[in-house]
Amino acid sequence: MLAAVPVLAPGLAPVRADVRPLTLYERTGRAPLVIWGEVADGEHRFAEIRTLQIVKCDIPERPPATFRIAFRLDSFLRRPWEGPITFKDGERVVLFLRKFTKEDGEQPEGDLYTLMWGAQGKFLLPPEGEQAYVDAVRAFEAVLTVDDPDRQAVMLRGLLEHRNPYISDTSFEEMIRQGLGDPDLVPDLFGYFAAQREPTRVLAMRLMRQILEDARAAGREIPAPQGIVDMADALRGRAVADTSEGFRVETVRTLAVLGGDDTKAFLTRLAREDPSQHVRYEAEKTLLGWARTQ
Repeated sequence: MLAAVPVLAPGLAPVRADVRPLTLYERTGRAPLVIWGEVADGEHRFAEIRTLQIVKCDIPERPPATFRIAFRLDSFLRRPWEGPITFKDGERVVLFLRKFTKEDGEQPEGDLYTLMWGAQGKFLLPPEGEQAYVDAVRAFEAVLTVDDPDRQAVMLRGLLEHRNPYISDTSFEEMIRQGLGDPDLVPDLFGYFAAQREPTRVLAMRLMRQILEDARAAGREIPAPQGIVDMADALRGRAVADTSEGFRVETVRTLAVLGGDDTKAFLTRLAREDPSQHVRYEAEKTLLGWARTQ
């Protein structure tokens, strides 16, 4: 199998392969203080931050227009694969913070804060597209302020079709992480399979697979959406027609859940003929898995 080369989104520090970084949604939900700010001075003992907007504040005192961050100890104690934590004058950032706490548990009065989760507490905003990331954090906070989990699920589902890709992609990821997909969503997912953006198609297929796996575990059958005679046949068509290798791989994994003689014959052909080594490997792996269980 070909090795994948990781591509990092702006603001995301390198992590070890077995350590999953928190998403913006998770950081927004877990941090007591979320601020969009600009670095006024990053050269001294504490970083000085100019507040642009307080997105979330679950602590008694709101930060002033300018405040400080103690970060150098976190940088010194960083894990071996992490780079140093730095603040450069003029950087625009989204910060996930808590009040600075001494080793004895005392929280000094004043404007001193520290990063949540070390380097993950600082999200560096790119010069272009800054507003899209800030809007995403605001959208996630709007969902997370709702106390009812069912209502949160409905709001996340509504964000799947948002025009901001950082909002839609993260909403897909969060629905998958929480297992929020249900059979009523299947017709919409077939619509997303035709989206122009590859990440939308890939994430929609992952959510489809999760829904099918849950239905199979519960012994339920999911009927094909209106206008589709055979769901497996429609997915087989997607596995052939789509130009994205990543999407075709995800489709093969979804077909593995559906099974059937027609799908077995299709994957046998795909394992020989698909131009992508990754797709051929996934098809062959599925066939070998089925052979072992027979």
